[in-house]
Amino acid sequence: MKQMRAVRFYAPRDIRLESVAVPEPGTGEVLLKVGAALTCGTDLKAYRQGHKLLLGKLPAPFGHELAGTVAAVGRGVEGFRIGDRVAAANSAPCGDCHFCARGEERLCERLLLHNGAYAEYDLIPERIVRRNLWKLPDGLAFADAALSEPLACALHAVDAMRIEAGETAAVLGAGAMALLLVQALRARGARVLVAGRGRDKLAAALKAGAGEAFSALDGELAAAVRAACGGRGADCVFEAVGTEATWRQSVEMARRGGRVCLFGGCAPGTTVPIDAHRLHYEQLELRGVFHHAPLYFKQALDLLCAGRVPTSLLVGRSIRLEDVPAFFERFQAGSAPKAAVLP
Repeated sequence: MKQMRAVRFYAPRDIRLESVAVPEPGTGEVLLKVGAALTCGTDLKAYRQGHKLLLGKLPAPFGHELAGTVAAVGRGVEGFRIGDRVAAANSAPCGDCHFCARGEERLCERLLLHNGAYAEYDLIPERIVRRNLWKLPDGLAFADAALSEPLACALHAVDAMRIEAGETAAVLGAGAMALLLVQALRARGARVLVAGRGRDKLAAALKAGAGEAFSALDGELAAAVRAACGGRGADCVFEAVGTEATWRQSVEMARRGGRVCLFGGCAPGTTVPIDAHRLHYEQLELRGVFHHAPLYFKQALDLLCAGRVPTSLLVGRSIRLEDVPAFFERFQAGSAPKAAVLP
C-alpha cells in the first residue's frame, strides 16, 4: 500500500509527522495532492489547548487551509477530474437542518468540519466536494488560493456586521486575520483603522490598505481610536485577537449605537465583564461571528483571482512538511507568522 507523510494531532503540544497509508477515494470523494497548506492562528490555538469541535477523535489529521491538484476521484464525482487545480474548504453545511433551511448555513447543526492539510495527500469528503470545492485558474499560486478559507471568515464577519460604504471600522489586532479583515472592509468601501502591537505588523496593515494604524506602545488604544473618529468611536469594531482584555477594549472603541464584532475566539471558560449601563443606554450591538459558508468561500476565491488581495503581505515564508512540528513548538507561546507548508 502506498504511503505518505502526514502531521497528526495527538494532544495539546503533541503533533507528529508520521507515515500513513494514502487514502483511496470512496463514492463522491476526491483525493487531493496538496500543493500548499497554510499555518493558521486557529491551528496554533488548537496546538496549545486542543479543540474538540475542530479536531474530533484523536489522533486527528491537522491543518485546514489548502489547495492542490486532484490526484484521484471516487465513483459519482461530477465536475472534477484528475489534474484539476482546486482549493478545498474545510467545511460544508448539511443543507437541510433547521438553520440551513433558514439560510443560516454558518450555524448548521450538522456542519462537516475537515482537517488534513498538513500532509502530502488529503481525502476531501463527499459533502465538501459537492458544496465547497472550487477550481482554480492556472495563474493563481496554490499558497495564494489557500488564503480563501481565512478570507472567507473575514468576508462573513463584514457581511454579518452590515458594513456600509463610508463607515469607519476599527480592527483590534494586527495579525494575518486583521489584514484579511482590512481587505474585506475595503471591498465594502469602509474607512479602516487598525490598532495593535508590533511596528512591523502595523506597517503591513497600512500597506494592506488601512487608513491609520495605532500602536499599543504609544498609549491607550481605545482613546486613540475614539479620537480618530471625532471623539465618538468607530461605527463598527472588529476584535481579532481573542482575549478577555481585547474583547473589553473593542467595546470601549465603539461609538454610541455602534456595533462590535467579537471575531477572535477566547479560551473555554473565559468571561468578560461589560459595562451594562453603557451597553443598554448607548444601544451597543455585540455579535459573535465564527467560520464561513460556501458563499463566502467563493467570494474570497474571486477576490484572490482578481488580484485584489496583497498576498505577499500575508504569507511571509515557506516551510517543509517535516518542519511543521518544530514550527508550532517554536511559536506556541504567542502568535506565529503565516507560513506556506510545501509538501
